[in-house]
Amino acid sequence: MVVKIADPLLMREINKYHVLETIRCHGQISRVEIAERTLLSGTTVSAITGALIEEGLIQATHTQPSGDAQRGRPRVLLGLVPDAAYVLGIKISEAMTTVTLVDFRGELVATLQLPVRLARQPADVIADLIEDAMDDCVTRSGIDRGRIRGIGIGVPGLVDPRSGRSYSSSVFGEREVPIGALLGERTGLPVKLEKPANLLALAESWFGHAQREEDFAVVTLDQTASVGLWMETDVHRGASTLGPTFGHLKVGGADAICECGQAGCLNAHVSDAALRRQAAAALGAGFLETPLGRTNIRAALAEACRAGNEGARALIERQGEMVGIGVSHIINLINPEKIIIAFEPEGYGELVEPALRAAAAANSFRTHYASTELIFHTLDDQLWARGAAALMLRDIYSAPWATNYQEENQ
Repeated sequence: MVVKIADPLLMREINKYHVLETIRCHGQISRVEIAERTLLSGTTVSAITGALIEEGLIQATHTQPSGDAQRGRPRVLLGLVPDAAYVLGIKISEAMTTVTLVDFRGELVATLQLPVRLARQPADVIADLIEDAMDDCVTRSGIDRGRIRGIGIGVPGLVDPRSGRSYSSSVFGEREVPIGALLGERTGLPVKLEKPANLLALAESWFGHAQREEDFAVVTLDQTASVGLWMETDVHRGASTLGPTFGHLKVGGADAICECGQAGCLNAHVSDAALRRQAAAALGAGFLETPLGRTNIRAALAEACRAGNEGARALIERQGEMVGIGVSHIINLINPEKIIIAFEPEGYGELVEPALRAAAAANSFRTHYASTELIFHTLDDQLWARGAAALMLRDIYSAPWATNYQEENQ
């Protein structure tokens, strides 16, 4: 199907974005190969790449032909200029804030972790702490601050990317902390907010298990269950732009009351709060008073399970079963190529995986289940933060669906 676009500026920006994306994905690539992969004409590719070289965003490298073609003209390969721009990516969680600085290629330059709980802090104090962490990260890198082009932030909960507001965050609670506006005012840089599952989906597309995949999902189990859907090469947010509420899928249990007030939600079975209630009932209130039980309930259960505690094992298996039912909904409705399931702490996924796979298989349409690959790995705060950085890099690449472009051209 051919899509006709009347706006030549929009068409030019679309083409520019796809050329830059193609160069980023392949590292170094010739103009002929770019034309083949983007289906653009050679003339269009030459015009776009020429302008990008003048802007200092890409560079040409002449390589000597090998083999029988050694006497021919040198081959020209195009690649991104690493220091053309830098962006900061921030992942905020209850006990840790991770700041990363990445270059124009999305490569990690510097990272810093701030082990401070932000949940009960005033908004100005939260902004102060994050600003100090960003300054420290940039200072350690030694780069020119004038080359930093934006800040991407991942905040747990529901995030409206249009307003930059977060709702029902496990960090901020019901407060609407205008962290994006505060940091934007202080730094003078554009700031974008997104929920971590969407950032992890973007990070997996750029750096991880789903590079070059058009359709996949990322399921995370942090304080709550969440999903990022990557459909037709972009994050799917739906009509409300808040994206799917995976933790509120109904998985059964009339007596399992979710924090949203409804019964049978996935979060009513697998959130941190639900898991703590289950552990207290099955293992005794004293289990929650251990050092690990107070700080990381999943790590405490994993440790007890490995020590032979059958009650802890039963809780972990039950959690895997509930998440597996949730995953089956994704398989049945969307049938993505891959579902990447990320857990913390390290090794927790190995304990949950058997029950999760069994429940997903038992509740999925067989053909769909057979064609969807399930991948398990440990949550990585740095990968999340790099996803936040990639969120801003897409704007620099002039993605025409980005908010900045749309606002400037209305």
